[in-house]
Amino acid sequence: MRFHNYETQATTVRRSLPSGLRSSVTEEWLDDMLIRLKKKYPPDDPTYGLMQSHRRWDKQWAADGRPYYLVYPSLIPMMTRLNLDQVDCSSIRLPHGLTSLLVRFPVGHELMGTAKTIWMAERVFETPEIQDADFTACRSLVIGIDNGDVRDGHTVFHVHEFPLTVGLTANDLTTSLGTIGDSARQMDSCADEHTPPVGYPKADTELALNGDHKLGHHFLRLACTLCLIGDDPSILEPEVLAKDQHRVDEANVQQLVEKAQRRGKFGWALGRAIETIPHYRRPHPALVWTGVGRTTPKVIMRKGSVVHREVVAAVPTGYGREHDNCEAVTA
Repeated sequence: MRFHNYETQATTVRRSLPSGLRSSVTEEWLDDMLIRLKKKYPPDDPTYGLMQSHRRWDKQWAADGRPYYLVYPSLIPMMTRLNLDQVDCSSIRLPHGLTSLLVRFPVGHELMGTAKTIWMAERVFETPEIQDADFTACRSLVIGIDNGDVRDGHTVFHVHEFPLTVGLTANDLTTSLGTIGDSARQMDSCADEHTPPVGYPKADTELALNGDHKLGHHFLRLACTLCLIGDDPSILEPEVLAKDQHRVDEANVQQLVEKAQRRGKFGWALGRAIETIPHYRRPHPALVWTGVGRTTPKVIMRKGSVVHREVVAAVPTGYGREHDNCEAVTA
């Protein structure tokens, strides 16, 4: 199965230049390019902010080792049904201790019919002291969506940002802003009224509210589901090099995974082992409550089961043997 690829800004720029100039595209060159592009766009055009966000994501993703998920088709519809009003903002953390994660969808099975890849990142920023507010720092979940939109030769990711927790400093972000549904509705309200969320840097307002913000809820459900799944081995399969696939077993899987990561392949397959079996309800993600007092949400995989087992058991049998006996008597 083929999955959509993600192209960094550096790759896009190099591809657009003559071969003799491609080696000149360095990190510093890209930063200077963005500064020059800022003069090209009017203040009310969010294109520059989207490019800047894409650049910031590239740096964060590279620092994390470029981790990715391959999401198989059988899971895509089920991962966008999470009730956002049941999940507290403080529960949302990217899996595996990461701060960024790329999600790749199969060719022909794009999310919402258009999204080829999405990227997720945790963002922490400090704000100037705000009047009548008891916080000066915020942690948010940023989601970038590749719908195939290209401007000036660059893939433009439509960005949605959702505040999660706040605190007095960036090291003390423990105060939740309510449920994820509350955060999403806050951003909806700000977008409808064209006002910045409380505590948001003014320069980021257009970036946080751009595009169809209500459509972003669909992607938010998937992102939160991925966060709540965590590192569940029953559904996540770490990627190894293609040439090592046939060698994988319980004894050497960790060794092969580490080998793949040294070669730059740092990912997991989500749902590859789940097959659609006729007459079975296939395994599916379910939100459960764990911990003391059952206050901690977690998404787990429910096992597959036979639907209406009693009906299957009641199907008459034995006719084949009787038919065979009749043929034998007739003969």
